[in-house]
Amino acid sequence: MSVVGLDLGLQNSVIAAAGRGGVDVILNGNSNRLNPTMVNFDESRKMGEQVSGSTPVSKFKTTIKYMKRLVGLAFDDPRAKKEMEKVPYQCVPITHASGGPPSIAVKVFFNGEDKILPVEQVLGMMVHHMGMVAAKKAAEESGIRGADNIKKLIPQDWVIAIPPYYTDAQRRAVLSGCEIVGITGVQRLMHENTATALAYGIFKDIRKEFTKENPTNVMFIDMGASAYTVTIAVFEPGKLIIKSANFDEDLGGRDFDQAIANWLADKFSEKFKNKLSGDPKTKPKVMLKLLDAAEKAKKTLSPQGVKEASINLECLMDDLDFNVMLSSSEYEALCTPLLAKLEGPVQKCLEEAKLTSKDLAAVEIVGGSTRIGFVKKKLMEILNVNNLSTTMNADESVARGAALQSAILSPRFKVLPYDIEEFQPLPIKLEWDEEKGTPAEKGVEVEGDADGAELPANSVTMFPRGLNFPVVRRVTLRRAGEFSVTSSYDPSALNHGLQPGATMDIASWVIKASPGAEKKVRVNVKQDINGIVTMSSAQMLEEIDEEEGDNKDEEMKDEAGEKKKKTKKTNLEWIVTRPLEWTKDEINKFFEMEVAMGNQDRVVQETSDMRNELESYIYDMRDKIMSESHLGSYSNQQEKDAFNKKNEEVENWLYADGFDATKSTYASKLEELKKLGGPIEYRAAEAEARPSAISALQQNVEKFKKWLADAQGNDSFAHILDEEFSKCHAKCDEVSGWMYDKLDEQSSLPPHVDPAFTVADVNAKSKELTNLCGPIMHKPKPKPPKVEAKPAEEEKAPEEPAPMDTEGGEGDKMEVDEA
Repeated sequence: MSVVGLDLGLQNSVIAAAGRGGVDVILNGNSNRLNPTMVNFDESRKMGEQVSGSTPVSKFKTTIKYMKRLVGLAFDDPRAKKEMEKVPYQCVPITHASGGPPSIAVKVFFNGEDKILPVEQVLGMMVHHMGMVAAKKAAEESGIRGADNIKKLIPQDWVIAIPPYYTDAQRRAVLSGCEIVGITGVQRLMHENTATALAYGIFKDIRKEFTKENPTNVMFIDMGASAYTVTIAVFEPGKLIIKSANFDEDLGGRDFDQAIANWLADKFSEKFKNKLSGDPKTKPKVMLKLLDAAEKAKKTLSPQGVKEASINLECLMDDLDFNVMLSSSEYEALCTPLLAKLEGPVQKCLEEAKLTSKDLAAVEIVGGSTRIGFVKKKLMEILNVNNLSTTMNADESVARGAALQSAILSPRFKVLPYDIEEFQPLPIKLEWDEEKGTPAEKGVEVEGDADGAELPANSVTMFPRGLNFPVVRRVTLRRAGEFSVTSSYDPSALNHGLQPGATMDIASWVIKASPGAEKKVRVNVKQDINGIVTMSSAQMLEEIDEEEGDNKDEEMKDEAGEKKKKTKKTNLEWIVTRPLEWTKDEINKFFEMEVAMGNQDRVVQETSDMRNELESYIYDMRDKIMSESHLGSYSNQQEKDAFNKKNEEVENWLYADGFDATKSTYASKLEELKKLGGPIEYRAAEAEARPSAISALQQNVEKFKKWLADAQGNDSFAHILDEEFSKCHAKCDEVSGWMYDKLDEQSSLPPHVDPAFTVADVNAKSKELTNLCGPIMHKPKPKPPKVEAKPAEEEKAPEEPAPMDTEGGEGDKMEVDEA
């Protein structure tokens, strides 16, 4: 599970893994797919489904949620102020070493002291927790144990889904949060709506449902807990194009919950107006109970045909119980203002894509809040369609699409390429520090201003709305010495979802050009795969004469007879400043804090495990020793009395003074009990394992005895010496005699006495026998001697007559002088 996609939702998070068989949503330890996006701080941290039951209500001041809506915002941002009014925990400003407006931090009480944590770090904690969910599942499948070994299985390649309305600062904040907790393998931050479209497109593409001649238009409507997004995507074989994306980041399921909760608070106040100590809407704990009840009522009333929901609240406030019925018609009437907000993004999308609802092949709805009956009914009225498609899992489509993108980007997978054309939602402009001439004279190499916005002469819309990214664009200026270039959101971004009062600045670069005469400087700015704006490069351009060629008698000239020029490029340095960005030193400081909290979590968990082990031993051994059918028969009365006395003493300590003891103290108490209970357990374990060990030894002896009886006189074993047979006979007799002697000795002992021999002794005897007799029994026959075949006699060649010698002896040759 090294390649995953993560949907980090406002209320619940989902993680999916890409594998050879496709994409699977990973189940947590309780076999659930949804993991509450919450982090609780106490003696240690609890995350996800560990924060269950009444914890979010009873410990609301230290249970952090809704991080997704606060990350990357300035403390005084209007969006942040609106959000901080909804959360029950304490938010405080936290400054940056690089200056700029303060960010948002949360104040929690952890391990006996107050801590100030940037909200990005808390978001990162949840990402790391989801990584551990995947790691534990992988460990379970592969049989790996141990906390340290499981941590090594945390996914290495991630794609994290983010809302399309996230600003540059919010995107950077998500990456900073991951870096703080040690998650460094984020391949991409992907828009949630694009991830959904990718999950839809790839599986439809596999079925060959798209054609290049007639591209397929599909509208995706996603309403989650806090936001509403409408997207139109065009599909071709192997390709996805996002044509338009519009959203309302303040319309989601929690707004429907809030409408019911406010109605309940009013009904409660009306019923008990003379008995209440204050307004229930001002009591965080009361409102949390009401919101919880409202969500349950919403889910009850969402299916078609349900007419009413019963709401029962015990001890809601001032020890007063409250029961009321909410009808479906009342519920719809409460939500009428919310339903009116559905049409805007739909119509904007259709206009921007230059389509009508008739041009859409399907309207897919995803997100938990699209299950609300009258929401679906209203959407069908707006689009004038008879039905909405629900072929995708409403809760899992984003995570599945992100996992597919992770597999496409990861070098660990080989998958068919799939082209994605993204959609830049908020136009971004570039400004420089002087107003000289017109953009054309300055050599600006970008498209015209987006939406016809009137910009100053020293600025240009660098990344207009709808632009695909990643992309690099550039502007060429004439400058000398240091000068600054600034990127910020174009004013027209306010027409496309950027809220008034939001931080408009993205980054500022001070570029160090050469002093003296002005020269051309080319500034390359990149919007990367995460939608983040960075400086790609800055170069000074100088025209110089072309060097002479090899033929020095002839100058190189162009067609006009002029000497050729070439451009010399010199890379320039720059200093960047960004609002709301953490420095490397600050991230390292937060990381050290994270490691310390992780160690505390480990100590608390190990202490809890040891306490549970001690508690289990107390109850388990007490029952077993008192029972003759378990351990009672293996202990005498004196041992029973001694153990029961110590057991009762440790039990009283555990529930009186020992509940908050250390791990080592629990281990020491457990060791004291095991000194008394261990011998009893040992006798019982030996008695239980003894029959099978003896049986195995008997079978081993019989095996070798049978072989000895069959082997003698058998030609197949003629190569085994008589001395070796004698050794085997003697060893079998020795082991067999030892076994029967020990069995006789054991039979005379009562169960509560230590055994005459152990199972280990039996296994050792069996091993001795095997080590001696086994090699002899399997001794290979000697190889027959190698007989070399005689080569066939070669035919004798006819002997040549010896040369004739009139003077010398036979065989001497005559020397002949050549003329």
